[in-house]
Amino acid sequence: MPGLLFHFGATMTCAHPPGLVNIPTPVQQRVLVMAQPVATTADTFLVAGCALTGTGPPPCTGIQWLGVAGRVFVGGLPALLQPTPPPSPGAALSTSAPPAPPIVQAAQIRVWGM
Repeated sequence: MPGLLFHFGATMTCAHPPGLVNIPTPVQQRVLVMAQPVATTADTFLVAGCALTGTGPPPCTGIQWLGVAGRVFVGGLPALLQPTPPPSPGAALSTSAPPAPPIVQAAQIRVWGM
């Protein structure tokens, strides 16, 4: 499935705002989109401030990415894809139970991958 390449300049929350997704230092820093490193399957995405608390499901702690490129590789690793049209859930799931898609609020809209 084609999609936009996901990069480290994107803004994302978990499905339970105001849970912000913190994107630590990218694994690779050579391939850039909009002057930001392209995210790959080696990168981790941690959630801070998920609104789920109490006796219900546990709060989100991370994001498991589902939309990966089959033809675009960065340093030998598949690039992560953002589904279209942005902002749109569906490329990833939070690690809460039940898992829910994160919300991408801002991403690049120029470079596509498959």
